[in-house]
Amino acid sequence: MKDILEGRLEWEKSARGMTVRVPARGGSAFALFGPMIGFWLVLSSLPYSALLGANSADDGKSQIMWIVVGGFGVSFGILLAWLAWAFTSDTLLTLDETQFKVQRRILGIELVTNSYPTTDVHNFKYIEPGKFWLGKKETDVRTSKIEFQVKSKIHLIGQGVTESEAKVLIEQMLVVFKFPEYLAVPSTPFQQ
Repeated sequence: MKDILEGRLEWEKSARGMTVRVPARGGSAFALFGPMIGFWLVLSSLPYSALLGANSADDGKSQIMWIVVGGFGVSFGILLAWLAWAFTSDTLLTLDETQFKVQRRILGIELVTNSYPTTDVHNFKYIEPGKFWLGKKETDVRTSKIEFQVKSKIHLIGQGVTESEAKVLIEQMLVVFKFPEYLAVPSTPFQQ
């Protein structure tokens, strides 16, 4: 049975650990621009599809029209994939004493899974959201994330989490396994 951990985060406790679902944060841009682009693609392809019936099959213009209509069809397919990613993508975090697994899914279909030994994972920290790309003074919550390290490599999870969601998630993860707060990572001195 899934319970709400904090905000949008759903979690389920198991005998050896926990599973947390972090849904995508679409934002108002997806709700506005997605249907608008789809509407534009359909309307802009209608004149070309109407012209196809007027031309004969051996006409050279007919082949070019089919290429244009096909381009619009591919663009519409890309739009649908983008909307599916924006509205249905999520990250599933599974943690127990031996491994930390990060699954990225769209429409419930697993796309990428990364598994790390729990003893190699460290340095969890919340990265605050950046500014909107238009340069406004408001922050874009979709750019916030949780950063962690596996050995010396940095990884990101939970894009779009709020500070309170990140705090509760990290605290709950520390209940399951006591991750080291800091491990020295060999670094190359900055050369001039």
